[in-house]
Amino acid sequence: HMSVTLGSLLDDQHWHSVLIERFNKQVNFTVDKHTQHFRTKGDSDHLDIDYELSFGGIPVPGKPGTFQRKNFHGCIENLYYNGVNIIDLAKRRKPQIYTVGNVTFSCSEPQIVPITFVSASQSYLLLPGTPQIDGLSVSFQFRTWNKDGLLLFTELSENSGPLLVYLHSGRLTLLI
Repeated sequence: HMSVTLGSLLDDQHWHSVLIERFNKQVNFTVDKHTQHFRTKGDSDHLDIDYELSFGGIPVPGKPGTFQRKNFHGCIENLYYNGVNIIDLAKRRKPQIYTVGNVTFSCSEPQIVPITFVSASQSYLLLPGTPQIDGLSVSFQFRTWNKDGLLLFTELSENSGPLLVYLHSGRLTLLI
């Protein structure tokens, strides 16, 4: 047995590509264009595949050689095995493919819930601050038709002044 780890931050709701190629003992494992090359151990050049391959989960929990992990929750596209389009076979309900559980042939985007501030003088969100934190991370996307507007404000501790993120003449400004 060998274990090779590749990739990081793969739970970011962006598409990631995976390619596994094996010829004799040489294996190429690629995730998002980063490839790990290695050779398998043992005496055999052949790859003896079990009578089934499963994608997205393990069909029989506790099957010899399996491990306990959560089944995949997400989307897979362009799934090919030795050049055969597995998703197309499953969609056409071909008898060599079994589809089990809640599987759909679509992939909806994650639900993004925006907020609209209708009144320029009366609308805002207020979040209680955390005093004496060592770091700060704030991220957001915005869209507006106005050239000016306050996006983020907090008063810094010990009379250090404000932290401001605002639009002025159509340009974003950070003041700290």
